[in-house]
Amino acid sequence: MVTAARAQDMNARKLRADRIMDSAAELLLRWGYKRVTIDDVAAHAGIGKGTVYLHWRTREELFYAVILREQLGAIDEFLDAVQRDPRECLLHRFVRMKYLSGMHRPLIRAVVAGDPEIIGKLGSEKSSDLGKLMGVISSDYFELLAVHGLVRSDITLPELMYGVGAATLGFFTGDALLAVFDMHLSVERKADMLESALERTFSLPATEEALRAITPAMIEILQRSRQLCREFIQRSYEARP
Repeated sequence: MVTAARAQDMNARKLRADRIMDSAAELLLRWGYKRVTIDDVAAHAGIGKGTVYLHWRTREELFYAVILREQLGAIDEFLDAVQRDPRECLLHRFVRMKYLSGMHRPLIRAVVAGDPEIIGKLGSEKSSDLGKLMGVISSDYFELLAVHGLVRSDITLPELMYGVGAATLGFFTGDALLAVFDMHLSVERKADMLESALERTFSLPATEEALRAITPAMIEILQRSRQLCREFIQRSYEARP
């Protein structure tokens, strides 16, 4: 049983950790990974440097928690969308949704684009245990589509993941081309183009039976992703020994 005093302490720690992460996120976008120190974050949050270390052991751990908190918000959006409309599970629709979410979340956009100014070596966090688990979940999604005949079968799953990833990355990083061609495209228009390209290149027509089959499995995949993010972020709220 959690006492009132204990509950109050836990809530205070959560509020403090969230304030620190808010400050870290703002400074990360403003100055970039290389320039932001724990001293900067603490000063911006209005606390002492030592207080930050009550929640995170290292600067990298703090920034990783910030990024995962952003990712958690995106995953919640994906879950809501899939539960409202099973067609959002389809490859081209799901990637469109992820693209729009990333474009409206600067930190996620920086991670996807591998922006060294903003995220620095955090881009290599895919080597972490959590990164590996998230990679398995992504593989599970592509395998789910393949099993139910919703993507091309004449290419391997790794080839499919590469092709989709490369195309998506191009839309995240290709704005320089707009200046070359003296063009302006809205984020929505770019999302439409990405969706169309993926549908024509990799997707196969979906039957109602296939949609009914993949929706529960897709929800489970997203719930696993959400749980992984939550478990990591929860450490930010807990007392360290």
